[in-house]
Amino acid sequence: MPDTTTQDANQLFTKDLRPMPYWAMLAEDKITAWAAGKAEGFSTGFPSLDGYFRLVDGEMVVIAARPSQGKTILGVQIAENVARKLQADGTPGSVAIFSAEMTGWSLVVRMAGAMSGVNTHNLRMGKGQQGDAQRLQAAIADLKRLPIWIDDGSAPTTKTMLEQLVDLNETNPVRMMLFDFMELGGDRAQSEELRVGSIAVGLKDIAKKLKIPVVALSQLNRGVEDRANKMPGLSDLRYSGQIEQVADVVAFIMRPEYYQERGMKIEVEHKDDLKGVAYISIAKNRHGPVANVKLAFVKQLSKFGELAQGVNL
Repeated sequence: MPDTTTQDANQLFTKDLRPMPYWAMLAEDKITAWAAGKAEGFSTGFPSLDGYFRLVDGEMVVIAARPSQGKTILGVQIAENVARKLQADGTPGSVAIFSAEMTGWSLVVRMAGAMSGVNTHNLRMGKGQQGDAQRLQAAIADLKRLPIWIDDGSAPTTKTMLEQLVDLNETNPVRMMLFDFMELGGDRAQSEELRVGSIAVGLKDIAKKLKIPVVALSQLNRGVEDRANKMPGLSDLRYSGQIEQVADVVAFIMRPEYYQERGMKIEVEHKDDLKGVAYISIAKNRHGPVANVKLAFVKQLSKFGELAQGVNL
C-alpha cells in the first residue's frame, strides 16, 4: 500500500504530467515492497508463468494463439485465480471479463467443468455420466461467490468498456480485466488494421487510467499452420506493430496434440509433448526475460495446469 506521502501526492496532482518527486516517491514505495520480499502484482495462478511475469497494475498482457489452442481457457483460468485470491484475502474488488466470442453462461459452464472434472462436451451431447450434473451444479454454486462480472456483448469498444468499468469501480473496485478477444472488438466501420490497433492502444490506456492489469486475448494469422515449426512469433500477430508496441507481455500458446490429431506436420522438443502438453512462448517481456515454458493441458476438461516435472523447454 502507498504511504501517506504518496497518497498526499496523489491528491495534489490531478493531471498526467507530474513532477519528478511524485514519481520518485512511487518508485521508493515499489522498492521498499520488493525489498520486503513482496512480489509485485497478482499471481497468474501458474508458478511456471509467475517466474517470468505477473499481473501488474497499469500493464497489459497479450495471450495469442490460433483457434482451439486454449487462449480463452487460459485467460479465464487466470481471471478466476485473481478472483479467488481477492476472495481468500477478503480484499474488496472485482474481476471484469468482456467476452466478445462466448456467452457468459458458456464461460460459467466451462469454468465449472474444469473445477468439477466433468466433461461438459459429453454432457451437452447427452452422453454424460451419472452424477455429472450434480457435480457441475456444486461447482457453479462455488463460482457464484466469486467477485467476477461478465459482459458478453458483441464488438465492444474500449470506450464502452471503460465506461462500464468506471461505473463498476464505484461499488466494486476493479482489480483486473480480461478481454476475449481483440479482433472482435472496436468500431466495425474502421478497417481491421485500424480497429485492432485502436483496441490495443485503448486497452493499454484502460490499464493505466484505472491502474489495473489487463489481459487481452488475440487470434493469430493462418500462416502459423503452414510451417512445420508451429510455435508462433511476434510477426504472426495480426497487425503486429501496435499490439507488440503497447503490450508489456506477449505470450503464445501452441498445443502439439491439436496438430498431430489432424495429421499435420509438427515439430516438438520431445515425443511425450504430443499429448497433454501446451507450449507457452513468452516472446515479449518488458520487465524480464523471454522464455519458453510448458504447461499441462487436459483436453477433456478444457483446463491448464502445471507439469509434474520441469517447466522450461
